[in-house]
Amino acid sequence: MTGFGTSKTTLPSGEVLCCNIKTLNHKYLDIHITLPNKLKPYEPEIMKELKNSFMRGRVEASFYFEPNKPNLQKSDIDFQKAEEYYNLLLNLKKKFNVKGDVDIALLSRFSDIFVKKDIAELPDKALLDLLKIVHCDSIDKVKDMRMKEGKEIYKDFKKMLRNMKKNLAKIKVKAEKNISLCRKRIRKILNLVKGEVNINESRLEQETLLYAIKSDIMEECTRLENHISQFETSLEVNEAAGKKLNFLLQEMAREVNTLCAKAQSGDIQKRGIQIKEEIEHLKEQVYNIE
Repeated sequence: MTGFGTSKTTLPSGEVLCCNIKTLNHKYLDIHITLPNKLKPYEPEIMKELKNSFMRGRVEASFYFEPNKPNLQKSDIDFQKAEEYYNLLLNLKKKFNVKGDVDIALLSRFSDIFVKKDIAELPDKALLDLLKIVHCDSIDKVKDMRMKEGKEIYKDFKKMLRNMKKNLAKIKVKAEKNISLCRKRIRKILNLVKGEVNINESRLEQETLLYAIKSDIMEECTRLENHISQFETSLEVNEAAGKKLNFLLQEMAREVNTLCAKAQSGDIQKRGIQIKEEIEHLKEQVYNIE
């Protein structure tokens, strides 16, 4: 299921820590993480959180830092350099017997004692806590987006299942006549060759009955009906069901293929094809489900 979430937070240094998470359809869980070097040690923690949050799909998580904002950079004093300048000026005054005081006005002319300096690096624990904040916030936004998409997919699934059940109900009505249609078809073929070959009526009746029984599609209808019911039930559970739904669709397709192959009625085959089209539509959508 597709989704996107982004979050950011400003560090004390003025840097902005950003997290983007994107999810795409995939048969299995496939996670890709992009990290700057200073966040590499936290990759196991990030991977663990993503595995706990998603069951299926391609997950792309990207972390990066935006540059410091100039107004967030703080000025600081290089006291060691200031002391060196101060002592040099005192020595100069003493050496040449220069009048005047070595005061702050004089020292401030040495601009290199004033430096732009970011706040010191955060401790590992503090950085990890901030990382978790943007990470979890992005995950929540992805889930919200996926939830909205899921509600639309749910409506689509229910519509497809209603159509399948309507077609299946009409097939079941026709299925009772399928055996008699099979017998009539065999008799029609035999009437065309009657007189050209010797026919053992007793053996013919046995073979006709056997073939007709094999053409019975009620068993396929019953199994298909059961699979549809299981599919509907699985849609209502509050847990990952994507793989189960995919399996049920494969079983549905198998039953419909058999049903269409055995059907003697053109109307049954037509409705069977419609069910196959609905199954294929559901197969495309089921990859959106965890």
